[in-house]
Amino acid sequence: MMTLLYKCKHCGTEIGRLRPQMLDLEKIGWNVLSTEEKNQLMNYQQDQTVTLQSICENCQQLLDQNPQYHELDYFIQ
Repeated sequence: MMTLLYKCKHCGTEIGRLRPQMLDLEKIGWNVLSTEEKNQLMNYQQDQTVTLQSICENCQQLLDQNPQYHELDYFIQ
């Protein structure tokens, strides 16, 4: 069964993890993502973990304080 892992796309911090018994794909919006969006945001691993790229609170605060960082692919060195 699939586990969904949320990781920050900027710093790599694990934000959260949903185990198979907790997954309701409609509630997390899986059904509204296009195939292209799923391919961009998700990484499927052999152990049936799906890693979803998101943003953590710390990186979001950093972006809020430094709007010019939105222009960069990566702002954490």
